[in-house]
Amino acid sequence: MKRLIGFALLAACFCVPTIAAAQHSKPIYISLPGPGNVQHLAYYVAKEKKFYEEFGLTNANIVVLRGNAMNVQALVSGSVHYSSAFGPSMHAMFKGEPIRVLLQIFNQIPFGLIVNPEIKRLEDLKGKKIAVTFGGSTYSVLQALFVKHGYSDKFAEYLNIPDNEGKAAALMQNRAAAALMAPPTDRHLLNAGFKRLVYMGDEFKNVPFSALQAMQKQVQEEPDVTQRMVNAVTKALYWTRANRDGAIDIIMKAGRMNERPVAASLYDLMRDAYIPGLSAEGVYKRAELEFSILKDKPNFKPEQFVDDRFYKIALKTLAKEPGAKL
Repeated sequence: MKRLIGFALLAACFCVPTIAAAQHSKPIYISLPGPGNVQHLAYYVAKEKKFYEEFGLTNANIVVLRGNAMNVQALVSGSVHYSSAFGPSMHAMFKGEPIRVLLQIFNQIPFGLIVNPEIKRLEDLKGKKIAVTFGGSTYSVLQALFVKHGYSDKFAEYLNIPDNEGKAAALMQNRAAAALMAPPTDRHLLNAGFKRLVYMGDEFKNVPFSALQAMQKQVQEEPDVTQRMVNAVTKALYWTRANRDGAIDIIMKAGRMNERPVAASLYDLMRDAYIPGLSAEGVYKRAELEFSILKDKPNFKPEQFVDDRFYKIALKTLAKEPGAKL
């Protein structure tokens, strides 16, 4: 674990004096596939507002492992305890890996299809190069979009670029005509005259995009830690919806932004997506977007991978807290 985490640790562990009778002081690692992405805001809120500590996790660490494949590998290997790389982990579930989905944390596809100004319609991308990440959600969601509109996987060409900075550079250098990116990483391109042709949240409604996940082994061996984690992240979701100004502050800090109006527009666009929830039906809707890049549709039964015990307890635990109503 040390080798994998060492080069990608984004946030140093934070230890505070005990504030509850029962504390868990061992390091807990939560991996994200990108820094500052708004779909993972709940984890940053739980850190900034000290919700992890409130529920006894005094050594919780957010780590960024660039690229979804690395996040899934880290989760499956046990290098991290929890992960938020939901879409790519579906492919591991299709193969039978005992991943458990514990909590939906973002109920919207946040990607925008950012294009050169001369691109007016989706069909204008025929034969053009589009920057995506193979093995990541950008590629599968883009293919799902093309399928929805009747285009084949040969409709466009694809540049495999694993990070948002590289995608932005490809657009600026005219090596790509479009890129699928999540805000706020697209803001510099929009300021430079590029435009958002399609917002995936409008194309695919009520589809869980980010989720708290763990391996079955982690859940079985440390159910108390799992409950604390689910409680903390659920409370962070409630807090985010109820505290606009505070949430905007954290968006700016996590995304290293200095333009408050941009952060405010992101919050207003995405507030309603911060919904704690969990259902087999929702997980299947997310899986359907991944089916678009597979030759054969797997016999996927989402109920085998959903563990809602902790979510249900969290709802009861937090029901009387201020801001608990959605």
